[in-house]
Amino acid sequence: MDSFRAETHETKILSFELDEEGKGFGAPDVLCRQSLSLVYSTIDENYPEGTLQLLSDLLQPGHYPPRDITCHLLRGILLDPQCPHHLCVQAFNLLMRTQRHHIADKIAVAWDWELLTSVMADQRNSCEVVRMLLDYVVQTLEDDFQAKRSINALHDSIAKATLSCDEQFPRVREVIKWLFSAIMKSTEQKETREAARERDELIRMVSIFQRMLSLALEVDRSPALKSGKLSQELFHMLISGIPLRAHRTLLLESLQSKLLRCKLLEHLLDYACPLKTPLPMSLSLLLHFLKYCTLAPDPSDGTERWQRWEELVHLLWMLLLSYNKAMKGYLCNSVSEQRGSLGNLVYKPEDMISKSAIRDAVEAFLSRSQADLSQVLPLHVEESLTYLQDHLLDVCQC
Repeated sequence: MDSFRAETHETKILSFELDEEGKGFGAPDVLCRQSLSLVYSTIDENYPEGTLQLLSDLLQPGHYPPRDITCHLLRGILLDPQCPHHLCVQAFNLLMRTQRHHIADKIAVAWDWELLTSVMADQRNSCEVVRMLLDYVVQTLEDDFQAKRSINALHDSIAKATLSCDEQFPRVREVIKWLFSAIMKSTEQKETREAARERDELIRMVSIFQRMLSLALEVDRSPALKSGKLSQELFHMLISGIPLRAHRTLLLESLQSKLLRCKLLEHLLDYACPLKTPLPMSLSLLLHFLKYCTLAPDPSDGTERWQRWEELVHLLWMLLLSYNKAMKGYLCNSVSEQRGSLGNLVYKPEDMISKSAIRDAVEAFLSRSQADLSQVLPLHVEESLTYLQDHLLDVCQC
């Protein structure tokens, strides 16, 4: 097996240069069986080092391996719990290179939902390997989504087959459960170096799961409707256990869809508001939340009870900025319908708020916080509230 290493050194350099230089190739071709004969021999001999090096030499723009080779990279090397870490990394890199050279569709893709759920359930693989699998999965989903959207064929995409809210909502629920599991594990307070590395991987998984939810939101071409459904699931999952500020913060800040964030914030603030209102999402509703909402104390607060008021200001800011995007109208359309949108603000009657109503709501907030704390808010919290008031005064219509 040593002989082919020297012979293919120049090929590897050329392959790298071609990969870096550009995309000047026509439709990619699958590597022929004859050129893969040595690869199959290394697979039969269970010699993953040889498999990986041969494929690295053969793989270049314009050519990609057949599905059975890709499946072996994924299932036989990357996900083999006995495989050394450095070989898992090499297998992952080859999978991503293969995906760049040839975008997999739902027929050629090397993973399926059963594989994904089994890996997420059995916990035999390291956190980093699971993250690499998820990275590869979401890359195939997004690449295929973009390709199918360009030819108006989202109905035939991998995302439609696996993450459609209309057709596969139990799977979307599974993604939400995985998301919350990663969020909770990533916020555990452990101070070892290994725990820090695992936390970094978990944070990356949170981002990947959010990318999957964004696809679920878009693939049925009705994001306004699906955002209501998804936000309800996220909300109920968030309040079903002991809701911690760290969990809420990571969930909201990692959400990629501003429409989904807006809907979820509306649910959370309505839940924290003792005085209910029939107002739809609007600037008037935001003032209602500013005037009446009170968040529950967080176990991490200790004697610093002002932190829940700081969080409330932060949530109101997030709601305002998310809703500001939604007011432009295009967030309620699918990504395909957003092209060419001018993004002009679309005001509803409930968005017509007065300067006096804004000042009254801010004064009510300050009064309630001072009554709760028996002192004024810290300066930085008051400043954030003042900036919020100024922003609302700038956009008010009367």
